Amino acid sequence: MKKLLSIVIPVYNVEAYIKKCLDSLIIAPELMDKMDVLIVNDGTPDRSAEISREYVKRFPGVFRQIDKENGGHGSVWNLGLKEAEGKYTRFLDSDDWLENLDMLLEKLETCDADLVLTHTICHVYKVKQDEHLDWRLEIKDMDFGRMYDANAFDWLNNLDHSGVLLHHCCTYKTEVLRQYLPLFLEKQPYDDNILKPAAIIGSGSLVAYDFALYHYLMYREGQSISANVQNKNIEAKIKSQKYLIEFVERHRLPEDSSKYLYFRHRLPNLYNYGYKSFVGFPYKEAKAYTVNWDKWVRSHNPSIKTEWTKLYHLLPFWMYRILVKIKS
Repeated sequence: MKKLLSIVIPVYNVEAYIKKCLDSLIIAPELMDKMDVLIVNDGTPDRSAEISREYVKRFPGVFRQIDKENGGHGSVWNLGLKEAEGKYTRFLDSDDWLENLDMLLEKLETCDADLVLTHTICHVYKVKQDEHLDWRLEIKDMDFGRMYDANAFDWLNNLDHSGVLLHHCCTYKTEVLRQYLPLFLEKQPYDDNILKPAAIIGSGSLVAYDFALYHYLMYREGQSISANVQNKNIEAKIKSQKYLIEFVERHRLPEDSSKYLYFRHRLPNLYNYGYKSFVGFPYKEAKAYTVNWDKWVRSHNPSIKTEWTKLYHLLPFWMYRILVKIKS
């Protein structure tokens, strides 16, 4: 039986969360039969894989598990995308969970869009303040249920806000992403940043539905989005940013398409990252990172000129650094 939806789940040190994640995928048996739940054990040292293996035993033909050596989040998603059996693929981190999965499967039965968008519920937990904050990441500026031509869609004004093109809101036609394998950087954080340009460039059509599907647990200790982890992983962030730029520039788009207009507008901002992001570091470190970024930009794309590249070359670094802090 051809599967309708593959759900790829990385497992590493999530013993406290994995059961809630997998329980959220248990729905009516006739709907579960349409699912391919691919759990990838990334060499976890805790009991996460042991717990997830019980679901494989309980639901054979739906849940399956691959055990491999640790290669990082991106290696799991590359493998999952390669092995996915569904027409569509959804990525689900194992500390997150889903709801309304039955509604998604119902929509996918009659849908042929390359990119399917749904709302996300974000759960922010700050351990030190013992504070919980929930908010809804919503799809806006679209007619729900309407199929859009991705080459004519106004990407810049309709969806370029609030993170709605991150994987939490997106279900992808498997073949759209699989053509780019290996898509994700491995053995480093920020591997999922590539999904936004890959989805825009690869999709021929898109549709949005008016229900929440994904529950995203944010700022859990050790997550790559937390500020302290981002500072520690600055080299990985730089590598990820360069990969984004190279990916976009490698896939040339027709100049009369809305996708081309979108990336023509966004690409300078990708380059600006390295001219603005290091000023918070101590002076010598900030200068060294910025100098190295500028060397890469000039060797990679000497023609790029933005407000910040011009100011960087015009001002002494101490003055430039102050200006960036003021404007930021």
